[in-house]
Amino acid sequence: MTAPLMVSPDLDLDLEAIIGQCVAILGIRGSGKSNTAGVLFEELLKHSYPLSIVDIDGEYFGLKERFEVLVVGTGDGVEIEIDAGSAEEVARISMERNIPVVLDLSGHLAEERSELLQEYLGALWRLAGSLRRPYIIGIEEAHEFIPQGVRSELKDLVSRIALRGRKRGLGAIIVSQRSAKVDKDVLSQAGLLFLHRVVHEADMRVYGELLPWKKAEVKEIVSALETGDCIFVDHETIVPLHVRERETFHAGFTPTLETVVTPALRQVSQAIIEAIERSKGKRGRRSKVQLLEQRVHELEEVLSERQRQITELEDVARTLGYIRVEVPRTAREEALAPVAAREERADTAGGSQWAAAPVEAPSAAILEPPVIDVGGQRERILPPAVHRHIERLVGRVSRGALLHRRLLAFLVAHAPSTYSVEQIAAWTHCPPGVLENDPPREFLEMGMISTERRGGKPHYRSTLKAFAMREFEIFEPDIGGTELHLITSQLRDRLLEAAST
Repeated sequence: MTAPLMVSPDLDLDLEAIIGQCVAILGIRGSGKSNTAGVLFEELLKHSYPLSIVDIDGEYFGLKERFEVLVVGTGDGVEIEIDAGSAEEVARISMERNIPVVLDLSGHLAEERSELLQEYLGALWRLAGSLRRPYIIGIEEAHEFIPQGVRSELKDLVSRIALRGRKRGLGAIIVSQRSAKVDKDVLSQAGLLFLHRVVHEADMRVYGELLPWKKAEVKEIVSALETGDCIFVDHETIVPLHVRERETFHAGFTPTLETVVTPALRQVSQAIIEAIERSKGKRGRRSKVQLLEQRVHELEEVLSERQRQITELEDVARTLGYIRVEVPRTAREEALAPVAAREERADTAGGSQWAAAPVEAPSAAILEPPVIDVGGQRERILPPAVHRHIERLVGRVSRGALLHRRLLAFLVAHAPSTYSVEQIAAWTHCPPGVLENDPPREFLEMGMISTERRGGKPHYRSTLKAFAMREFEIFEPDIGGTELHLITSQLRDRLLEAAST
């Protein structure tokens, strides 16, 4: 471990794990959510990690008790007032000179806040593209900026930073008391999660999608969390922990009868403040032409990204065009071969041949299903009813716990081998203890996988082929061995997709 972050005695978190990550801190008011965010910011500042904090309630100026942090915006703890016209200069100074910034938006109206934040984050995004150095952006009350089901330019920008900032070294710490109102795409891509207590049923459902436990277990465990307790989740770990208290002044504390004195705060260099003041005098408010030019630049970036995706898809399509699919002939196809041969001879001889030597049509029981041409070969088209049943099964699997879907995908991909819990954990980066305590009961009951005990420990293997034969036998005799092979292959591919969504 190169640089440990002392968030909790129960967690070994390394600074390297934060770079370029999207971190989500969720929980109701009073659960310790803001304290966790403050502790993370303190640890990052201890290691001189460059950052900006979007503070809509004026809670983070207390970081200045120990660290040289520049507080800008409009509010009680602000060192210099800025607006949208000077936001770009502050962002440039922060990123180029490694100056931590708290962007206090508590004194702005909603429209002013959105305009200032869009200018500031847009500038950070552009600077990160050229400087390529680690930087992280903390966003309090994130559901106000990246709401579920609502589109806006500001939301697109924040989502872009959270989802695609890694390539530029940009990370994001998303903080919200209403997880159900935060955009699901952002939450699902978060690499690190600190899940504090929630009570709303909608928020509990979101936790159910993020945690590999049954719904009842999620509700029981989450409801029992005390203030400061949370569940930490990353790609390899799920661990309950208690986050330490902030070392710096917390302006967002719950009021009590005790007298609270604001501590002495450290100030940033006067030269930095003067540089920002000069930029305010020179630049003023940006003209409409400048704003339009910036918008064109942003749209060009989006267009470039779309073009890259199109190119990748075209490459995949060209690769698929070279693949030839060979389907082995079944006994039923062998029986139909003489009929097909007679049809071909009659067609070659001309229309009069049909009248002279009519060919008896095969019975409905042996009619071939439709076919398509793939790479010069004829491939079966599965009936619509079969496709619908495949979709129902995949949908059922997709609703399973993420950890169980990973286990299923691994076994399906490595069929027909049998693996122990330790082996599966090593390959899938899942904690073996969780696999042992929470077996994939839903997939065992469906018959997609089977288990046996060896040496007193469970071992799993895929039974997808037998499952497909059993599930789709109702469609016989219209499907045979060839179609079952195709069904199993499609199920395998779709289940592998479902494990990653």
